[in-house]
Amino acid sequence: MMRIGRRRFVTTALASVVGSALCGTAAAGLRSSKPAIEVTPLADGLILLTGAGTNALAARGPEGVVLVDGGLEAQSAALVERALRELSARRVAMLFNTHWHPESTGANVRLGRRGTTIVAHENTKLWLGNDFWVEWEDRHYRPRPAHALPNDTFRVSDPLGMSFGGRQIVYQHLPRAHTDGDIYVFFPDANVMAIGDAIYGVGWPDIDWWTGGWLGGIVGGLDMILTVSNDDTRFVPARGPVLTRAEMLDQFEMYNVIWERMQRILYAGGGPKEALEAEPTKEFNDIMGPPEAFIIRAMESMWPYLSPDA
Repeated sequence: MMRIGRRRFVTTALASVVGSALCGTAAAGLRSSKPAIEVTPLADGLILLTGAGTNALAARGPEGVVLVDGGLEAQSAALVERALRELSARRVAMLFNTHWHPESTGANVRLGRRGTTIVAHENTKLWLGNDFWVEWEDRHYRPRPAHALPNDTFRVSDPLGMSFGGRQIVYQHLPRAHTDGDIYVFFPDANVMAIGDAIYGVGWPDIDWWTGGWLGGIVGGLDMILTVSNDDTRFVPARGPVLTRAEMLDQFEMYNVIWERMQRILYAGGGPKEALEAEPTKEFNDIMGPPEAFIIRAMESMWPYLSPDA
């Protein structure tokens, strides 16, 4: 049985009310000329910033700041300004996009104009550069300006690394959990890992199956994240509080149970209706919140991978 403490239960109750407002769909509609950006120190020269539509990490280096996710475009100026002020830096030298959604890539326009190196998986660049419609959101996305596209991309699945002013940064593609371009970004000296929307710190995740995310990728992503981390690693999701390894293991156990049940439903010829009736998340709902949207999208996400002719 999944063991999640009181903090996770209380924050889940809040997520059931406002969680949708923080996702890529609704968060893009939030507008604030001067959002309240909150800062939490995680290590020397490494801070967590919240309040711009996502959790963002900022690390200090001699060349400037490394930023992991930049918030919504309308709120990114306040996030960047606060990061520079807190870390006594003049510029953002590098920006990581953990995936393509607006709350992760909103700073690309501003920072791309300034010559910032924008690092992302190649699939993230492809989505940002194209005109497309996402069915489950019923939303049309237009291509971002050329200067807002990632300019340092990769395709390989092996971990990559760099030294930024003596600070090591490790990053890797995750196996299509939230989208097909998810990555984690790890700061080994602080033992802090940004995991984007691959796993949420609170509530059920939004599986963007239209752009490549799927339930099996959530399980695979958790397995990868746990493999490359250790007992003292702190995990920063795009939503919710910083997670411990014990909490990540709990999620891995939970999603494995759900994954096995959902496979059985699919292979028995079931679809979203049958999955809802089977209640594959029933013992987790009091902790995680209402599961209906998650179950529907989880089942839909499995079709391209396990039942391509469906």
